[in-house]
Amino acid sequence: MSGLTRRALLGTAVRGTVLATMGGGAAFLVQKAHGQVVWQVDAARCINSRLGEAGVEACNLCTTECVVALSAVRAVNEYSKCGRCNICPAYFNITSAVDDLGLPSEKLCPRDAIERKPIGKVDPEDPANNFYEYIIDEVKCDGCGKCAIKCKEPLGLGSIVLKVRYDKCVNCNRCAISEKCPKDALQQLPVGQALR
Repeated sequence: MSGLTRRALLGTAVRGTVLATMGGGAAFLVQKAHGQVVWQVDAARCINSRLGEAGVEACNLCTTECVVALSAVRAVNEYSKCGRCNICPAYFNITSAVDDLGLPSEKLCPRDAIERKPIGKVDPEDPANNFYEYIIDEVKCDGCGKCAIKCKEPLGLGSIVLKVRYDKCVNCNRCAISEKCPKDALQQLPVGQALR
C-alpha cells in the first residue's frame, strides 16, 4: 500500500461515513422543509380507530404525549362513511339517563367539541326518523379518541378517526406519540402516500 497508514485509512473511512450521514440528513431536512414527509395516523393500527373491537379501552396517548400543548392529533369525521344517526354513540354517552325527548342526557366528548346539526326538516312526530350531521370543532378537540372508539362497529360505522393536523404538528424527527404508541399507529410517510 503506497504509504497509506492504518490511521490514514481509518480517518478517510470516518470522514466518508460522516459526509454520507450528513448528506442523508440534509436530504431528509430538505424533503421535510418542503412538506414532503409528515406524521400520519394509520387507522388500521390505531386502537381507537380500528373497527370491530368492542370493549377496548380508549387510548389517550395522542392527547398526553404530544409535545404541542394541545395535541396536533384531532378527531375527524369522514362524512362519506357517517350514518347521520339520530342517536350517535360518538356524540351521546349512550349509557346516560334518557331525557324527556328520549335521548341520552349526557354528551360523550369531555370538551364538547362535537356539534349536532339537523339535516333537513325535523319531524317532531317521529324523532327517530330525523338525521343529523356531526361536526367536530377542531379548536376544542384534543384528540382524546373517545368519540373514535365509540364510533367503531358494532355501535357506529367507523367514520370518526384520529388524524394529524399538519398546521399544528411541529414534525418532530422523533414523535413522542409514535414512541409511546402501543400499535405503532403513527408513521412518518411522504405526503402523497395513502395509508390503507
